[in-house]
Amino acid sequence: MNFSKLLFKSPVDAYKSCVGILGGGGKTALLYRLGDELAQTHSSVILSSLTKSGTSADHLVHLYAEFEQEENREALLKQNPLYVMGDYIHEEKLSGLEAEQLEQLYEASDVTIFECDGARKRPIKAHQPYDPVIPHYATHTIIVVGADAVGAKVDAKLVHRPELFREIWDVNANFILDPSFIAKVLTSQYGYMQKVPATSKVCYFVNKADLHPEVALKLAQAISRVSKASVFYGSLKANQLEQVT
Repeated sequence: MNFSKLLFKSPVDAYKSCVGILGGGGKTALLYRLGDELAQTHSSVILSSLTKSGTSADHLVHLYAEFEQEENREALLKQNPLYVMGDYIHEEKLSGLEAEQLEQLYEASDVTIFECDGARKRPIKAHQPYDPVIPHYATHTIIVVGADAVGAKVDAKLVHRPELFREIWDVNANFILDPSFIAKVLTSQYGYMQKVPATSKVCYFVNKADLHPEVALKLAQAISRVSKASVFYGSLKANQLEQVT
């Protein structure tokens, strides 16, 4: 299954795109998947993040300081996809780039894909004033949510920053997240859409449908009812992707 269909009719249509991925429940896996897919069609695909990220066993990480040196750049760009981060925080954690640094990668590549925010492996989250970071030059935005958010309480088990989530949405810890409420969070200007540039093409992806097939479909349908954007559901792990029509 080609996950670039989330945004592009054909992989060649991704040329000179800058794709931001935000939310929770599979962002990093989608980043790697799109990078590997689009590298089959484009000679220079760069992966990165504007937030902290873990190291990858499948993608060798290079630091922006290496890319910044023009004598290194040509050789680095031969690695496809090329994964570039800020610096090591510790052995298994890397700092993200600044938006200005990411723009340099975008200008040098055929396709750039980056994570906008972190969710600590939770399927849904609340955003602080400083995140997500989606620069004005981002051509596309994929909003990801895990199907396991449906039926969850607003606590730390499945919600990143549950206290903030409860404050923003005026709910308590025992409130049960249903598809309609999650759709509101994902599509509201007070929620996930608050910092998405007006010029960025948006789509939604409900992940983990292999584990929660019925609720994944219900959540995707709920999002589709309140958004004009394309909505997909499926599973990165099981290689499944379907569009709500």
